[in-house]
Amino acid sequence: MRTLSWGGWWYQACGGSLITSKVVLSAAHCYYGALPSAWRVVLGSTMSSSGGYTYKVSQLILHENYIAALQLNDIAIVKLQVSAIMSSRVGRARIAGSSYNLPDGTTVNAVGWGTTSSEGRPSEQLRDVHLKVINRNICAERYAALKKQPGYEDWPDITVTMLCAGVLDEGGKDTCQGDSGGPLLHKKDILVGITSWGYTCAHPRFPGVNTRVSSYSNWILTHVK
Repeated sequence: MRTLSWGGWWYQACGGSLITSKVVLSAAHCYYGALPSAWRVVLGSTMSSSGGYTYKVSQLILHENYIAALQLNDIAIVKLQVSAIMSSRVGRARIAGSSYNLPDGTTVNAVGWGTTSSEGRPSEQLRDVHLKVINRNICAERYAALKKQPGYEDWPDITVTMLCAGVLDEGGKDTCQGDSGGPLLHKKDILVGITSWGYTCAHPRFPGVNTRVSSYSNWILTHVK
């Protein structure tokens, strides 16, 4: 997902997942307050600034109950003006249904062009990383402890509509700045999460937090029609 800078040039800002020929699923916080004309969808390239096919956006649909301060319902649908051309380099992800089972410890895959460290630069080449699904109660306890620290009192709580993923107590692997809206995949093409938020990047105590796609499968199906 590329957006228009104040200087008039397009740059890679967020990720997304093509789920129909005209619909990309992404994170609401990427598009909050934005117009469709300020965004472009690029498909079919592993490079952040070259290659692929560029599509104009006809509509941005943010979840009606999205709350930015709490990162609640951080999900959005991006509609293309014309149908994407499917090919060996452009395919659709499958969304996890409402009853999709994803046990703790399951290996999932995050993809994006974000930075490789909190202070790093965005990647030109698409990267992916294998992560583990983290128990929600453990994740919630960790972030609850963080909220007790000065300056973090207003941070979001972990809810049932969120999915934590990382390498707990080890760190070193995570999504980071610029990966927002990108996919968390199970079994290569099943979209189980959308990169949303977290404390720094790859922290051993605080895993990354994703929007849990299975919690929104009905909402998604309603809005892709």
